[in-house]
Amino acid sequence: MRWLATVVVLVGALWLWTNHQRHATEHRLAVVASELAGRPVGVRCQGFWGAMLDINDRKGEVDFAQGHPAGHMFLTRDTCARLRRFSAARARRELDCLETIDWAAWSPGASYDAPCERRARGDVEALNTLAHEAMHLRGFVAEAQAQCYAIQEDAWTVTRFGGTAAEGAAAAAFVLALQPLLPTEYQSAGCRRGGELDLWPGTAAFPTETPSQLPPASLVG
Repeated sequence: MRWLATVVVLVGALWLWTNHQRHATEHRLAVVASELAGRPVGVRCQGFWGAMLDINDRKGEVDFAQGHPAGHMFLTRDTCARLRRFSAARARRELDCLETIDWAAWSPGASYDAPCERRARGDVEALNTLAHEAMHLRGFVAEAQAQCYAIQEDAWTVTRFGGTAAEGAAAAAFVLALQPLLPTEYQSAGCRRGGELDLWPGTAAFPTETPSQLPPASLVG
């Protein structure tokens, strides 16, 4: 029976540590999400068993009730884990190679699964998911609108987690280049320089300003 008690203690200790780590991650991500959302919001990271039983194809979501967003976002376990590792990393080599890509000549059909893109895609999608759900928390229901605003905040999000400005700009350019591969409800003809969804239409920069910045305080859905 002693071995059984030992197993129970070890399992209990592992559960407590995992739970503590998840709550610490949620708190850290909520700080950044609140800055992006323009108001205090929470982040709920999916637990182990939730991830095991989840059959939905999603990385995050925000619930709306009668047109009003909830006070928190939900992120899958993988998304939270990637954001936790990214924020704690001393170097972000997954994104470095993106800086060498000529995005004007880049083709998603030909280059989507190239070594650099494949290595960077998971972290970039996690960062964009946080920014995307934060735009929902600003009150924007439409996926295309939330996605375009998120793309313009991806560079800021990367630097907020410790990445360089160049890495942030490259990550945002990557997400923008991937737009044709997304479902149509995530795409908009206005998501371009000078388009109706350009947060700073008076500048020539798109999707990243120099320096990157948070959305205008007036941007509320």
